[in-house]
Amino acid sequence: MSRIAASVCLVLALLLAGCQAIPAPAPAAPTAAPAAAPTAVPPTVAPTAVPPTAAPTAIPEPVAPASEPALEIVGLDGSKSLTLEELKALPITEGNAGFMSSTGKITPPVPHRGVSLKDLAEVVGAFDETMGINVVAKDGYGITFSYDQAVNGAFTTYDPATGDEIPTPEGLMAIVAFEREGQPLPEESDGVLRLVIISPKNDQVTDGHWSVKWTSRLEIKPLVADWEVTFTGAITETINRGDFESCAQCHKAAWTDDKAQEWVGVPLYLLAGYVDDEIKHQGPAFNDALAEAGYAVEVVAADGYAATFDSARVARSTDIIAAYLVNGNPLPEQYFPMRLVGDDVSKKEQVGTISEIVVDMGEEGGMAPEPTAVATAAPAATEAPAAAPAAEVQGDFVLTGLVVQPLGMSEDDLRAVEVLKLTVEHPKSGAMAVEGVRLSKLLGLAQPAPEAKTLVFTARDGYFVEAPLADVQACSDCMVAFTETPGEFRLAMPGLSSGLWVKDIAKIELK
Repeated sequence: MSRIAASVCLVLALLLAGCQAIPAPAPAAPTAAPAAAPTAVPPTVAPTAVPPTAAPTAIPEPVAPASEPALEIVGLDGSKSLTLEELKALPITEGNAGFMSSTGKITPPVPHRGVSLKDLAEVVGAFDETMGINVVAKDGYGITFSYDQAVNGAFTTYDPATGDEIPTPEGLMAIVAFEREGQPLPEESDGVLRLVIISPKNDQVTDGHWSVKWTSRLEIKPLVADWEVTFTGAITETINRGDFESCAQCHKAAWTDDKAQEWVGVPLYLLAGYVDDEIKHQGPAFNDALAEAGYAVEVVAADGYAATFDSARVARSTDIIAAYLVNGNPLPEQYFPMRLVGDDVSKKEQVGTISEIVVDMGEEGGMAPEPTAVATAAPAATEAPAAAPAAEVQGDFVLTGLVVQPLGMSEDDLRAVEVLKLTVEHPKSGAMAVEGVRLSKLLGLAQPAPEAKTLVFTARDGYFVEAPLADVQACSDCMVAFTETPGEFRLAMPGLSSGLWVKDIAKIELK
């Protein structure tokens, strides 16, 4: 029995020793994981420190992410995938980066470390002036940087305190950052890698759309020819290809034509808002009050052809687009660099080879002089006033031209006809309640001549637009609606283009 007892004791001792041996590596595993995490500081990471003490099952969690590709670089002749550690082995660039959002919110500049776009591009071959770099995030968001931006830091910069534009500081550079203020980037908000624009001092911020979160891929490709378009209004600005593309990333609008081609660009009203006052992009860039007061937006082609739009038609509309891509590619030569397209753009208004956009506030900066709806309709602008001289027919509202009985009416006269209250559908604003007199009723009183084919609607500020008489006669709920201002009216034109919903309508002429 003593031998058996001794044997049992020996077995128990060995078992107990084995049980105590298991926890010993456990403390090492937690300490190994934190040691591996701050890989952004190589001197503190001993490559062989973890394997000897960590249990085999503890290795995959911290080591696997480091061994996976963190960035793919695609060149003209091949591609290369880099792990985070391989990325950190490249020449490191550091500086201060901050951002300003499209609403004007500023994230102050703080230290970042990473690898410059130029150095990363050269990993897969030569990089020169003919090339650009498309920086792509995991979710597919992408933006293209020109050679000048990647090499020379050609970005617009702003004062971190005020948000005002400032001269570009020396040493500005775009980098793919992996570290901020000495720590890895917060993966939940930024990803493992993020594109930032740095400078030696903390004296600048750049537009936030350049700062691509969750950067995962760089595409080196031949760069589309650079171009510039001049925007003139309360201020004058020149926007180049890079700035326009970055704007399109935040304010993209698309339109599909009758050939199933998708055109992508920026709504015209946002481009007008860039120069309608001193606020170019942050906060309320598009000034609704100025648009309500009235001005003209003229889109001019390289050969001088132009189309002009009233601000009421342009305001907040996503149906008038300055497109720079078609089916994902730069526009062909006959339209390059931009073409005006959209559901609210007629074929005559589809200006290509856009070289200038003018926001014409008029001499006093408030009301535009006689904007036209269509560039080729300019002759009608001189015909409309002559056809029905104001001396012949007087009133707050006039219906004249090719009619048997011209009408000149005050608000009281209109209210004496047949007033209706309806809910109509505005093509952009949706359902709206209106009170007024049906156009069909007024046309019946005026009795259009048999040869009358067209209606010309003219506002008090000189804006006018035309519509086929047959289309308006077929619109049972089109009306001259009353407003809150006595003696002032507007058109409600359900089922027809938003350009026909003329505010402050003064005259309707039949031609």
